[in-house]
Amino acid sequence: MTPDDDLARAIRSAATPVPPRVGQEPARELLERIVATDRRPTRVPAPARRRRPRLAIAGVAATLAAVGAFALTLVGTGPAYASWTAEPGPISAVEGRDIVARCLPAQEVATARVVIGEKRGDYAYVNAVSPAGSRTCFRDHDGAVRETSILAVLTSTERLGARGAELYGWGQLHTDEGYVRLMAGHVGSQVTGVDITLRTADGASSRIVRATVRDGYFGAWYPEGLDESSSNTTTLTLRLADGSVVPDLSASRLYEQPKLD
Repeated sequence: MTPDDDLARAIRSAATPVPPRVGQEPARELLERIVATDRRPTRVPAPARRRRPRLAIAGVAATLAAVGAFALTLVGTGPAYASWTAEPGPISAVEGRDIVARCLPAQEVATARVVIGEKRGDYAYVNAVSPAGSRTCFRDHDGAVRETSILAVLTSTERLGARGAELYGWGQLHTDEGYVRLMAGHVGSQVTGVDITLRTADGASSRIVRATVRDGYFGAWYPEGLDESSSNTTTLTLRLADGSVVPDLSASRLYEQPKLD
């Protein structure tokens, strides 16, 4: 397996859009650095690590596509994500650690802590935090595990306060069933639930996805087509311990800047 083969597979597993805060590097320089990187054949190439802004795998794909290097293709294989559920199910500690071991670089596995793990149908999603930063990992219906994003800096719990929120992961991933959106974030001490609402551009329909919330972190994933991702309006509602809510937080704005209490 050559580096070019690895890179082509990585591009097919990634998707747009890229948030405005992602810092863009010259595409050729980025391509040369990825090709020159020594990595395992089964792992999606990790992007350059940054402090802020955050850079996700999707950003690498968009940069390369911009210079015409590759084309993303959608492969249909029957009903897409038919087993997916809007309500999450739990994942065992053993299962979470197994996904982390197959997703993170070997030097980070021992120090990584699984902060969010969930199942929806035949799929699993994990967010792990280590001294090196935060990584999100997706296990497909066929058992394949993909790393989807990296973050070097998280907003502190103290700054988030009681009702604050930070969205530090909101990229897309491409599998043989289509596209999915993966979300990960950090919330204030009084936040007990996070509901994600997706509305179509014309406002004619909407759906709600309930995130997994644990120990100040939240995570969720949901199918969302490439065209939908650029036209849907996505908002978050925070549910608080006292029964009140913080409604209609724009996901795109929250991804740009944390909401501090």
